[in-house]
Amino acid sequence: MPRTINIIIAEKEASDRDLIKKAIGSEDDFHIVAEARDGKELLDLVAKHRPDIALISRDLPVISGLDAAEQLTSDQPNTSVILILQGKENEEVWHRMLRAGIREFVTRPLDAGKLVEELRKVASSREQSAKRGDATAAAPQAEKVRNKIITITGPRGGCGKSVIATNLAVALATRSERIALVDLNLWGGDLAMLMDLTPRRTLGDLLPGFGGIDHDVVDSVITKHASGVSVVAAPMTGQFDGTALSRYIVQSILDALRDHYECTIVDTGYANLESTLAAMDSSDTILVVVGTDLPRLRDGKHYLKNLLAANYPKEKIQVVINRTTISKEISPSEIETILEFPVAIRIPNDETLVGSSVNLGQPFTASNPTKPVSKTLISLADILVPLNTEAPKKKSGARWFSFMH
Repeated sequence: MPRTINIIIAEKEASDRDLIKKAIGSEDDFHIVAEARDGKELLDLVAKHRPDIALISRDLPVISGLDAAEQLTSDQPNTSVILILQGKENEEVWHRMLRAGIREFVTRPLDAGKLVEELRKVASSREQSAKRGDATAAAPQAEKVRNKIITITGPRGGCGKSVIATNLAVALATRSERIALVDLNLWGGDLAMLMDLTPRRTLGDLLPGFGGIDHDVVDSVITKHASGVSVVAAPMTGQFDGTALSRYIVQSILDALRDHYECTIVDTGYANLESTLAAMDSSDTILVVVGTDLPRLRDGKHYLKNLLAANYPKEKIQVVINRTTISKEISPSEIETILEFPVAIRIPNDETLVGSSVNLGQPFTASNPTKPVSKTLISLADILVPLNTEAPKKKSGARWFSFMH
């Protein structure tokens, strides 16, 4: 027999409460323990009944629904909150919801099926959280494997680091369901374009001056790619000031992702930004992408020296030479001599494949995995994140090539 899910409804109009009761009344395991007409009454009833879920209209009188919901998430964390919105809320409402950790909502006009689905989702999430808590309590001695953060940077723009970040993440996603990709370049939103995504929420929704950031907040701005990669996209408009992305915000985002993803790939903006430095501080590996012509190699040399001077450990840094070709002027050994740094991997040039991949929004490590450039990035994925034979492998049925036309 399913466990009863106790619910409090908070709506100022009796007719609206009746509509909700009618919508969920046929669900045998849903039990409406109380009804509130305003925010103050809601807070009193929740304190008395301790329901599993509070379904709250945002426009309650006395104490607004949003104010009451914020208080509940702080004072009554065992009660999950679902807000009923008008569907025309401004960004300030969204920011307040995020700050309070309110991620679940439905919009008017209420659809009975969607309302029941949302209640079921919240109830299921509560049950899974309880099971995870029991498992953690039962095995406190289990050693937690440290998940990895890999930041991709470069001395100048146009080095191809966004393409590398995208295809590296997709390559990793073929063997793990817990791969995240973060776009810290707030001026372009290139990663979303490279993956043919239209994100509903982006990093821009956490700016400016955003407060407490945890996994639920980060999860609310994640867009899932067909490959399985969880993407935290940059704003698509290019109107955001990247300097607003503070060290605290970046580190909080990456800490939250590290707790839930086996590997997080970070594509950075300009090299001297606080957000780029914060990402490198949080990373296990820093990939420095350098081009093959002499000016880019010279810039790469200076950039690497600056990283070492800033006390980034040499063993944490790996150099990636991008778009390599057979050159009579500069040999592979001369590249290392110029950089005064060992090269970890050389990515061959394939302008036709990369250009097509970018224009179609189809990462080539998935669409053309046998091409030399794809094989090189797949090998890089193996080097950076060796396959954990004890970890659950991605199901073969999850292959996603069918999304391409």
